[in-house]
Amino acid sequence: MSDWVDFAWQGLRMSVPDDWNLGRVDGDFEKGYARLDDAEIVRAEIEWRRLKGRGEALRLTELVDRYLANLQKKAQKVDAPFEVQRRARFLKNKKFLEGREYEVFIWEADFRAYNLALALESGRVVLLRVLAKLDEFLPEQAEAVFSSLVDQEAEDAHLWSVYGLRFFAPNDLKLQSHSLKSGHIELEFSLGKQVLKVHRLSMARIMLKDAHIQDWYPVFFKKQLRDFVVDITPEAVQEHEGIRVEGRPRSRWRQLLRPLPFINPRPRLYMRGRVWRDTSIDKIAIIEHLYRKKDAADDLVAKVVDGHFIKKQGTQAEPSRHAGVAANAQ
Repeated sequence: MSDWVDFAWQGLRMSVPDDWNLGRVDGDFEKGYARLDDAEIVRAEIEWRRLKGRGEALRLTELVDRYLANLQKKAQKVDAPFEVQRRARFLKNKKFLEGREYEVFIWEADFRAYNLALALESGRVVLLRVLAKLDEFLPEQAEAVFSSLVDQEAEDAHLWSVYGLRFFAPNDLKLQSHSLKSGHIELEFSLGKQVLKVHRLSMARIMLKDAHIQDWYPVFFKKQLRDFVVDITPEAVQEHEGIRVEGRPRSRWRQLLRPLPFINPRPRLYMRGRVWRDTSIDKIAIIEHLYRKKDAADDLVAKVVDGHFIKKQGTQAEPSRHAGVAANAQ
């Protein structure tokens, strides 16, 4: 049996087999979609949205009704079989659902899908499904995934966990962009005029060759650092070879000599960062905090490092080429 690992995204956290990896993701904290695949098929999908208006139970029922009606129409168009079992009874222990508005159901077409529609205390509604081939019987696996689902919205820090990258970030940070490329994962968050960037690079030994982190970093990120005067100090991070990075904006005169738009020039930013190499998993971790005020007291980088990070988890799979491509979350 596979080991289990955390998948955490946009304030939602759940445990899944370690060979299920993110295939597609779309949306934001209020409304979105994520899909997890193994080597053969889609294994899990989770949709979330914040609904407003009438009572939670009615909204939840309507959501399930619309979802199933849409699937039924698609099946009819291609003359495919489609069966539904509402209020299915495959869960052995419903204690984790006590006092909550939910519906459990199963549908079968080309695959069998075990579904949980759940109203979260925070006001979001989640539709989580685990898929199986028709010759597979996986109610226990579905129950394990369903019972592990955690809504982090009320917590001070949210876990983000994907492809073995794991870190906690303050809950008021909003994900602005993500890049899930093979060999380089980057998540960018914002809070007002502040920006937090979290990178994880694979194949550190090949990338660094014989160079030290302090020599490699300013060369690899030359373009991103061009607006800063950077000071780099060797400093171990979590007992690994690492560096502390402090960046201050270049002089106004230097910036005016560059071909920048005068109407909307780049803002003058300061930067703090930590970079380190974990030889046990051959990866490089980078955390960068960009901010406007010179004497910003809150060391956001230290908070994320303390809640970090890339410890080995399961297979440590890398993103496929299409990971991160937007999916239709209808």
